[in-house]
Amino acid sequence: MKHQARRIVTSHDSEGSSVVLSDSIVEAFEASPTTFATRLWATDTFPSDNTDPRDGAELIETFATADGTAFYIVDWAPNSEFPFHRTQSLDYGVVISGQLEAVMDSGEVAVLTSGDTIIQRGTMHLWRNSTDQWARTVFVLVGTSPVIVGGQSLEATM
Repeated sequence: MKHQARRIVTSHDSEGSSVVLSDSIVEAFEASPTTFATRLWATDTFPSDNTDPRDGAELIETFATADGTAFYIVDWAPNSEFPFHRTQSLDYGVVISGQLEAVMDSGEVAVLTSGDTIIQRGTMHLWRNSTDQWARTVFVLVGTSPVIVGGQSLEATM
């Protein structure tokens, strides 16, 4: 179910008044054969610069940079999985509709339904939609330093 999202971006005019900079439709891309994502915005510096004239959706290919952020809508097909991965980011996720399972590499499973949130802190995980309905999520990723456990760096896998 490839989707679109309406994206309104605000800014300031030369007098400092608030304006709508753009109002557009953003197309989803295929993140996997069963997962579609829409890049809504990203930054590549911290703190971010609200006067940067670049379109934030064009700043990223996949996830947040170490000094940046990324904002996505993700749709998950029925009876599908997105493989194990680790990002070098702090990820805030909200299930908008449907049900999704966050599977940790320890085997632990967290089931999330509409309105539930998850805070992913650089952990190895996979996403599973084990229902016959599409699931929709919103994610904001914030770049972080690598996770160090027992003196070993746990590197990003995607």
